[in-house]
Amino acid sequence: MTKDELKEKANDLPLLPGVYLMMDKTGKVIYVGKAKRLKNRVSQYFQDSASHTVKTRQMVSQIDHFDTIFVSSE
Repeated sequence: MTKDELKEKANDLPLLPGVYLMMDKTGKVIYVGKAKRLKNRVSQYFQDSASHTVKTRQMVSQIDHFDTIFVSSE
């Protein structure tokens, strides 16, 4: 997926708690995170990268797609 496609997918997420799995082109999970509001947290990765740490920028550059798991509470 392109960065714009990832951003659009993230913006379409609901404001629900859950877990997100960031994956590279090969399907390898490169990061697992949790959030009270998936839309807010996941979309942050695809905003202006100037506010990200070097480590986060490196990880974001490798993201090809992501999956989410919704839960009933944090």
